[in-house]
Amino acid sequence: MDSQKVILFLIIIVLLAGLAWELKYIEESLIMSTLNQNEQCEVLCSQKGEIAYVYKNSCYCKEPISFQLNWKCFWNRTFEEDGEYVNKFNASEIRNIAVKSVVKYSAPNAPATKIFGVHNEIANNIHYVSDPRRDEYVATPTETWDTQGGDCDDFSVLLASMYEAVGMDAKIVEVYNSERGHVFIVVKIEQDLDSFLKFYKTILERYTPYFSEKAIHIIDFKETHAQCEAFEMGLEQGENPESFYLIVESTTGDYPGATDAFQGYLNIEFIEVGE
Repeated sequence: MDSQKVILFLIIIVLLAGLAWELKYIEESLIMSTLNQNEQCEVLCSQKGEIAYVYKNSCYCKEPISFQLNWKCFWNRTFEEDGEYVNKFNASEIRNIAVKSVVKYSAPNAPATKIFGVHNEIANNIHYVSDPRRDEYVATPTETWDTQGGDCDDFSVLLASMYEAVGMDAKIVEVYNSERGHVFIVVKIEQDLDSFLKFYKTILERYTPYFSEKAIHIIDFKETHAQCEAFEMGLEQGENPESFYLIVESTTGDYPGATDAFQGYLNIEFIEVGE
């Protein structure tokens, strides 16, 4: 084969390779055109080995989330019934809002979906506004929702009412020291820890900008100090509790479980508001 034929052969090979690449590009473009924006983002990010996140019609690729587990255990604690909160608490009047806050996500009856959906609805619609000085007022759930504002106890009553309205067990927590006080809630997760965190991870990756290592704060209640020590040792050794409580900071836009709301306070009261 003379040199001219070799050159011609090489040119044909290059042209065929270019045509094959062009056809592949056209095929991929046609496939992408049939996908919605979320699906397109997932395809692009999966090619990089990253997680897709769509925000304001823009696609972002990020690292997967991993949880850093933090825990507390309380022993020999009772749940008080404080009229100030119980009289304001009402799950039935806020039920429709609570249900709508979770059905917009996949697996709406999953504990992780309920935890995220309710909190996200309140974080996006309710703003922190202090009570008048020397006049502590606790609003009903509908008052807080209608006015779109309130302080930590108003947030907590609303959150607890909405969680109870979708079948979860929420308790209000009062903490205080010599200088200040705060109110938030804890919610019982009636699912084993590993299963909850696995699905909660996918929720946060899909619907929030969070990525990489993130804190998750849980608590549990035992009858004795020794049982608490056994519980904590088991977690350190990788045991998987069948149920637990998640700390839900009432006034923050962070994801539920992100904050240790007990930190800095010495006096703690747990208050039962649901059934």
